[in-house]
Amino acid sequence: MRPSGASTPTLPSRIGGRYLRSVRLEVRSRTEEARPGRPPLLFVHGGFHAAWCWDVHYLPFFAGRGWPVHALSLRGHGESDGHPDIHRFTLEDYADDVRATVESIGGAAILLGHSMGGAIAERCWREDEGVLGVALLAGSPLRPAPSVVLGMLRRSPVSLLLGQLRSDPERLRRAMTPLFFSPELDATERAAHRDRLDLESPRAMSALFRRAPIHRRAGDTRPALVVAATDDVSIPLRAHEEARERLGATLLRVPGAHDLMLDPRWREGAEAIEAWLRARFD
Repeated sequence: MRPSGASTPTLPSRIGGRYLRSVRLEVRSRTEEARPGRPPLLFVHGGFHAAWCWDVHYLPFFAGRGWPVHALSLRGHGESDGHPDIHRFTLEDYADDVRATVESIGGAAILLGHSMGGAIAERCWREDEGVLGVALLAGSPLRPAPSVVLGMLRRSPVSLLLGQLRSDPERLRRAMTPLFFSPELDATERAAHRDRLDLESPRAMSALFRRAPIHRRAGDTRPALVVAATDDVSIPLRAHEEARERLGATLLRVPGAHDLMLDPRWREGAEAIEAWLRARFD
């Protein structure tokens, strides 16, 4: 089993978008303890993050429960190619990365997407038969809550605006940290996670909050899950309820801040998600 945080191999992706001829994606995998017949889980990170955010707790937890697990870093994130071109990437480029990774791990998988990764995962679930089920973990809403935007502007307007305009990762980290991490998180852990945050594509972020709603197709019985973190200051519960209705999904409320997979109470959420998986895929 690959230890948490270790250097990981990359895999070739098919061409996506029009800015790179090819891109290699970081994928972290733990499959040694997988029970025969279980479909793989592919974890898709949110904006500013990478595969590392799953490898702290979730990958070892789900692998230890007998699931074959994988986490990719989208292009321009983590150890994947594309950092110099991050400002050019679109949500569809990111969806191409997910599709290529699904193909590389066998052509069928359950997608678990966090925040922006949830929007990418639901898009692939809607369009690709190889996606057996989808879980949105603190998935990004269709529109940002005005109170959240105003709060960010009041709290750190200079860091937020200049960080994005000047592609300054340190300013963006300063602005995003209160939204992502629980104040109860150990200070040393929070600092380590904060320092690993990447820049994010302005094009992808703009499209994220003006995207058309995705609805379950008539007759589609593939499972869908929406997970709301009770202490998430960035997404109100009504946004998760809206996602549940249009996806025909189960809604779970679990403890934690927006980055629920890195929260001090991460295990409660992981256990609830794993129970949902066992009930539908065992």
